[in-house]
Amino acid sequence: MPMLASLIVQRTNTSARRAALRFVVAVLATVTVVCGAFLALDTEIPEWFPTVGRWIPAVVALAVIRAARLPGGLVYWWKLRPGGWRRLLAGAAVGVLVLVAVYAVAALLAQFLGIATVIDAAALGSVALMVPVFAVVFAVSTFGEEVAWRGFLQQAWSGWSFWRSSTSIGLVWVAFHVPLHGAMAVQGTLPWSTAVSATLALLPLGILLSAFVMRWGSVWPAVFAHAAPLTTLNLLTEPGELGLGDQLTIVAIGSALMLAAASVLSNGRRARSRVAAAA
Repeated sequence: MPMLASLIVQRTNTSARRAALRFVVAVLATVTVVCGAFLALDTEIPEWFPTVGRWIPAVVALAVIRAARLPGGLVYWWKLRPGGWRRLLAGAAVGVLVLVAVYAVAALLAQFLGIATVIDAAALGSVALMVPVFAVVFAVSTFGEEVAWRGFLQQAWSGWSFWRSSTSIGLVWVAFHVPLHGAMAVQGTLPWSTAVSATLALLPLGILLSAFVMRWGSVWPAVFAHAAPLTTLNLLTEPGELGLGDQLTIVAIGSALMLAAASVLSNGRRARSRVAAAA
C-alpha cells in the first residue's frame, strides 16, 4: 500500500508538471497574440485592459487543470483554503503591511541617496488611508493572476525548493508582462524607461508574493498584497522626472528589501515544518 500511494503521488506530480508547462506556453502565447493584435490593428490598448487582462492566467489555468484532469479541484490547485477567517485576515494584513513597508523604506533610502524626495506628510496620510480600501477593491483583479501564478504554478512546482520555484514563477510572470509593457511603450502610452523598470521589478515582487503563499499556505495574502495600489515611485515627488538609471537604482533597492523579506518568511516556514515533523 505505501508503494501504491507513492506511485499515485509520483504520477500526480508528473501530470501536474506537464500541465504547468502547457499552462506557461499557453498563457504566454495568449497574451502575445492579444497584444500583437492591438499593434497590428493600430488600436491603442485601452486603460482597462491591464486590469481585466489579469484574468487571462486564471482562465488558461482553469482550462489546463480541466484538460489534465488533475485530482483535487480548483480549491486545491488554486490554494484557496484560507485556514479560517482569522488566518485569512491576518495573512492579508501582514502581506499588505510588509509590501507597504518595503516601498516606504525604499523611498526613504532613495531620498537618503539623493535620488528623489519623499512626498509630504499630508500626502502620505492620504496614501495610508487609500491602501487598505483599494487593496480590497483591486483584489477582484489580482485574484485572476495570483490563483494561476502563486496558486496553480506554485502548487505544481511544490516539489522544488522555494527559491527555484519562486524564481521560475517570477521569470514567467515577467515574460507575461513583456508583450503588454512593450506594446504600450511602442504606442507611447507608457515611457520606455518605466516599461523597463516596472517589468524588472516584477521578479522580486513575485518571489515575495510566493513567500506569502508559502508562509500562510494560501493564495489570499498574495492576492491582497498584490492589490495594494502602491509602488515606491508613488511615495516620491515628481517620479516622472526620474531617468532610467535612477529608476533602476530604486528597483535594485526595493528588490534587495523584497528578497530579504522573502528569505525571512520562507526560512520561518521551513523551520516550523521541521519542528512539526520532528514532533
